Amino acid sequence: MNTEPTSLFDLAPKRLQWLATRQKVVSENIANADVSGYRAQDTQSFASYLADASGRGILPDAKVTEADVGWGIDMSGNNVVLEEQMMEANANAGQFKIAASLYRKAHEMLYAVAGRR
Repeated sequence: MNTEPTSLFDLAPKRLQWLATRQKVVSENIANADVSGYRAQDTQSFASYLADASGRGILPDAKVTEADVGWGIDMSGNNVVLEEQMMEANANAGQFKIAASLYRKAHEMLYAVAGRR
């Protein structure tokens, strides 16, 4: 367990980068929903991404792996379920909106403290 204090200004960009990669993966899954043999993809967990991104100067993309899909595979070998992917895209968009809003509010607080607003 990591007991070091974490700065919002350190964590928010990592969360936004991870969410952007996740949205790209979900979009690719949706685009390939009718391709024979396509296997749904997913990103690594955010905790795993934080461990990989710590100590790096630039933010890496999250690792992409084959998704653990519980809804089954169609006759063509494709395991993408559009309903599931749409739920993932919607949840991802909400998380992105929250993270971006918190990051923006933190910047606004700094400007207020500095007397620039």
